[in-house]
Formats: sequence, C-alpha cells, structure tokens
Amino acid sequence: MARPSKECKRRVQEHIRQHFPDMTDVKPTVSCLKSGGQTRHRFTFRKALPSSDGEKYKQIVHVTADQDGKVLKVAVSR
Repeated sequence: MARPSKECKRRVQEHIRQHFPDMTDVKPTVSCLKSGGQTRHRFTFRKALPSSDGEKYKQIVHVTADQDGKVLKVAVSR
C-alpha cells in the first residue's frame, strides 16, 4: 500500500496542532485504507493525559485523510 506523502503528514500534524495541542508531540501510527478506488490514511495518536481528579486517562485521536492530506474525518475518545 502507498505510504502518506510528506505533505499529507504535514497537513495532518498541522490539524492536530490547531485542534489537539496536547497531542502535538505524539508520533502517530499510520494505516492505509482503500475506499472506492482511493487511498486514505488513518493516523492514530495516543497519549495518557491527567484528568481533573489527578488520575490519568488515555486520549485517542483518529484522523482520516486523503492522499493530499485533506482531513476527511476526526474521531476522539472521551
């Protein structure tokens, strides 16, 4: 499968930087999906963050982007 281009990675990182600043330093795992003859890339960002009561919880952000890096979908865990 095709790997995401540098431009695609840059655009996804910029989206993460703007909307999820706590995830900026996370290196995502990337998987490639074929959908309707097009390749899409799914970036998964995971990080343990402190909650308001002092405990830690795992935050997961999935970003699906096309070959050009246009963000198509974002899913966030609670």
